[in-house]
Amino acid sequence: MTVYDVCIIGGGASGLIAAISAKRTRPDLNILVIEKNDRVGKKLINTGNGRCNITNIDISADHYYSSNEAFFSFFEGFSLNDTRTFFKSIGVLFKEEENGKVYPYSLQASSVLDALRYECERLSVEIHCSERVEKLEKADNGFKLLTNLSSYTSSTIIIAAGGAASDKLGGCRDGYNLLKQYGHTCTALYPCITAIKTELNLVKALKGIKSDVNLTLKVGKNKKSDFGEILFTEYGLSGPPVLQLSQMLKGNANDAQLIIDFMPEYDFDDVISLIKNRIKSVHEDKLENLFIGMLNKRIGQAVIKSAGFLLSDSASKLNEKEIRPIVSKIKKFQLEVTGVRGFEYAQVTGGGIDISRFNSDTMQSELCKGLYACGEVLDITGDCGGYNLQWAWTSGYKAGLSAAKSIKR
Repeated sequence: MTVYDVCIIGGGASGLIAAISAKRTRPDLNILVIEKNDRVGKKLINTGNGRCNITNIDISADHYYSSNEAFFSFFEGFSLNDTRTFFKSIGVLFKEEENGKVYPYSLQASSVLDALRYECERLSVEIHCSERVEKLEKADNGFKLLTNLSSYTSSTIIIAAGGAASDKLGGCRDGYNLLKQYGHTCTALYPCITAIKTELNLVKALKGIKSDVNLTLKVGKNKKSDFGEILFTEYGLSGPPVLQLSQMLKGNANDAQLIIDFMPEYDFDDVISLIKNRIKSVHEDKLENLFIGMLNKRIGQAVIKSAGFLLSDSASKLNEKEIRPIVSKIKKFQLEVTGVRGFEYAQVTGGGIDISRFNSDTMQSELCKGLYACGEVLDITGDCGGYNLQWAWTSGYKAGLSAAKSIKR
């Protein structure tokens, strides 16, 4: 049975940085990463549409969610600047884009993964792929691990097994199950950063259309807005603003509405004036063609029908009172939310292992000495835009550092 000092279960973003952090802290230690997929970083390589949104300039509590109000203390000890310094040390330069999003200068997620892998190789971190931990037991000298291929002992364990989202990229519930064996509780899990399902009557005719809009999600008395390109689909809506706002639903569609502003650059009265002028100047009189050159044709027709008019109605006969409901649909096109796409389509898992029983400085379990956790398996979830990867870097680095420092010899 091979003996290790630090064994990391999971070779994703948090697991790889934990391994590097541990080995840099104590080069004399034997470090093992066990990854159930055939290669490490399978999910990382798909982040940011293959460009890898490494982090965000605006790392603040406003962009994160947790059932524990003190969650942001877990971000102390490895800041945005520390992240920049770390990646520079392995050859990855940063490039800042819109909304504070930070990417590798190469704009290739594969280059980030390669840099992490090469650093693990340089440090002689041992990585075993296509191997899944089936049993984890506490032992006198640490822990015993049984996998589908072998068995090991390790003085310390870091659970970096990710969450339930994106099973095709390695998402699973192994980490939750392992930690629950040692008394940790798991909050309700829900898909995050995923598309939203809506009533289909209004969206069927718009399938495949993209539009830059201001999108508002209203859940009960709460509401939140985001601007960007949405995509109408056979099930509802997708696109960056949709993924961003999906966090707010927490997997529950009760009393939820999406409100689309198709012309966010114009206020209500401005749109009324535009329509009045179009009616006077545009030769075509049928309402079905009123918005050609102003809105996507099919969106314009959906607006007309949802406002209660026929496409064959005459535009020239509209008075201001009749124009107002049309403008209301342009500025507040409402869709009832029926749900979200499931974990298989989600980028991140909401909820997770309760962080209140972990030390925020070390990431060590307060219930089991020598057991650490980091990344998505814990109940901290970020907005779309690099926030979840920053949590992976911070928590993984701290877990690796602390586990290595705990080894006495």
